[in-house]
Amino acid sequence: MAPLQKLGKALMGAVAVLPVAALMMGVGYFLESNGGDNLATVASVFQAAGNAVLGNLGVLFAVAIAFGLAKDSNGAAALSGFLGFVTVTLIVGPEAVAGYRGIEDPEALTGQEALDWASQGWDAIGTGNVLLGIVVGILAAWTYNRFHQTRLPDALAFFSGRRLVPILTSFFSIVLAGVFYLLWPLLYNGLFHFGQWIQGMGAFGAGIYGVVNRLLIPTGLHHALNSIFWFDVVGINDIGKFLGGADTLAAADAATSAATCPGVWDGSTCDVVGVIGQYQAGFFPVMMFGLPGAALAMTLRAKGPRRKVVGSLMLAGALAAFLTGVTEPLEFSFMFAAPLLFVLHALLTGISLAIASFFQWTAGFGFSAGLVDMLLSSQNPLANKWWMLLLLGVIYFFVYFGVFYLVIGWLNLKTPGREDDEAAAEATEEVFSSDDPLVAKSARILQGLGGADNIDSMEYCATRLRTTVVDPELVDDAVIRSANVPGVIHPSHKAVQVVIGPNVQFVHDEVRRQMQHPVAVSATSAPIADAAPADAGASAPVAGTTELACPVAGEVIALDKVEDPAFSGGAVGEGFAVKPAETDELVYGSPVAGTVIMVPKTRHAVALRTAEGLDVLVHIGLDTVKLAGEGLEVLVAKGDTVEIGTPIARVAAADLREKGVDLTTPVVVTNKKKVAAVRAAHTGAAVAGEKAVEVDYH
Repeated sequence: MAPLQKLGKALMGAVAVLPVAALMMGVGYFLESNGGDNLATVASVFQAAGNAVLGNLGVLFAVAIAFGLAKDSNGAAALSGFLGFVTVTLIVGPEAVAGYRGIEDPEALTGQEALDWASQGWDAIGTGNVLLGIVVGILAAWTYNRFHQTRLPDALAFFSGRRLVPILTSFFSIVLAGVFYLLWPLLYNGLFHFGQWIQGMGAFGAGIYGVVNRLLIPTGLHHALNSIFWFDVVGINDIGKFLGGADTLAAADAATSAATCPGVWDGSTCDVVGVIGQYQAGFFPVMMFGLPGAALAMTLRAKGPRRKVVGSLMLAGALAAFLTGVTEPLEFSFMFAAPLLFVLHALLTGISLAIASFFQWTAGFGFSAGLVDMLLSSQNPLANKWWMLLLLGVIYFFVYFGVFYLVIGWLNLKTPGREDDEAAAEATEEVFSSDDPLVAKSARILQGLGGADNIDSMEYCATRLRTTVVDPELVDDAVIRSANVPGVIHPSHKAVQVVIGPNVQFVHDEVRRQMQHPVAVSATSAPIADAAPADAGASAPVAGTTELACPVAGEVIALDKVEDPAFSGGAVGEGFAVKPAETDELVYGSPVAGTVIMVPKTRHAVALRTAEGLDVLVHIGLDTVKLAGEGLEVLVAKGDTVEIGTPIARVAAADLREKGVDLTTPVVVTNKKKVAAVRAAHTGAAVAGEKAVEVDYH
């Protein structure tokens, strides 16, 4: 039950937007039917707005579930859900499958070929396929939770962590598409033939159809049954014949055999009144009255503090069901959180269809079984004792209310507003020890920063963890340094920067997690041996020498002259810096030949990797991360290959200098363990592309 309840909770993000969409569709449909040409445009606008959600339920569910089930509800999971859904639908959508099978136009098929195509259900694979959305959402969430902290080798480091998740989801979705290609036609075809079997069973068959129709809602396979009973696939065409009204009556009067009878042939006459519409009528009492009764029960059963929020959601869902017959907002709010209720709902739906069919109370719909369609269908000559459906609906309101209210309380079902007390759960701190070096390192950093309560804000840039603390007196640099970090910097009274290196994202994420769930760490400040010291490779033989060129014309200076302790102290890496010339605009060239491995979203730096494996960071200006990209334009993207002098960035130098920005640009090798020695090749004035330093590397 726990995984199902988590799934139900994740779905609430999607469910919350459905009622408004349903109401928009209902308004649009009503205006189209009653407003004439004058309101046709307005009606189409409402329908388009509603269909943006209802026509894309599969996409909505894939994104919402992936986001809701991700451990930290990160956008990368949502992106992966969308990407996975699009991947599967394109691979096994109707156009793709038709292409695989050499069918030029499925709509042009006739006879047995058309029936075979319809029975396999490929047309149901699309943006509205809920089953596909649920499965892909779960897959994307699992991929995120399993791999979002994965660290790849240095050569692939840019694709580590959250960037890896969409990539893996794409590959996994290809496999999932293969599974769907094999299983989908089997499931769909089985239900297709099941529908053909029960069509001749009268009221009992209508009841079975109603039960199975509801049970299949979570999978999207109810379309297989609907295609049999509602549309002209095997001749039933319940919706089409009902909407035909007078034409259907005329055809019945002219019928001379079962083959020409649009209804039931009794040997001498063709019965259509009380027959046509039997696979639609029983939904009206459920959708208009039964589910609103269930909504009231769930509202009253919600815990006191949450009842108001749950009530607003249930009211919106109840209005959508009553007016338009759109029930997904209510059904998805409990079908996974309390599956037993959904089974009872399916049984009650079947009973309603069986009763309506037995007494020949008929009504039909063009959109769904709501008030709008009830009023419209009441004028149809095939509507028979339709007002009895309203009386049955009133009874159903109290039946649903009583069943849901009693069962929820009796079995303590976790319907909306009755979930386990999250506040109490969050108050119980998870304290544990771990041998994972990342966990220990992050715990020591958090301890040195004075604990979670002392951190006012925290973010990260290319190499540093940037924090603002509440009380600087609680910060212990010695404890932070014992986490084996390259450096600790205090740019201002309350600002603390911890130099981490290229893996700063993983430390940031782990510190964030430990701020919510503390980790037990030793009070000692003994260094954590999670990495070799910076000079660990000093005794290794020198493999070769490469050069770093000046990226922009200006004055080349030693790193220790840079007014930023992270660079001047060598914490970030070894190299040189350049003070750019006083020009209105600066164009930076690459200092090395290699590949672009990182471009921060703030565009204040570009990281490159040489063929020798040296990671070179060009940091445009000092503390320019605060500009959030203003005045900075990066001319390359990750994965681009560059040569010395290839333009990599353009800077509005005059504008930034007016704002007091220091454009001194450090150029450093960040993987210091590969560096054996750095020798200045030039100081003072230099032109772009001129050799600045020589680097011996291991």
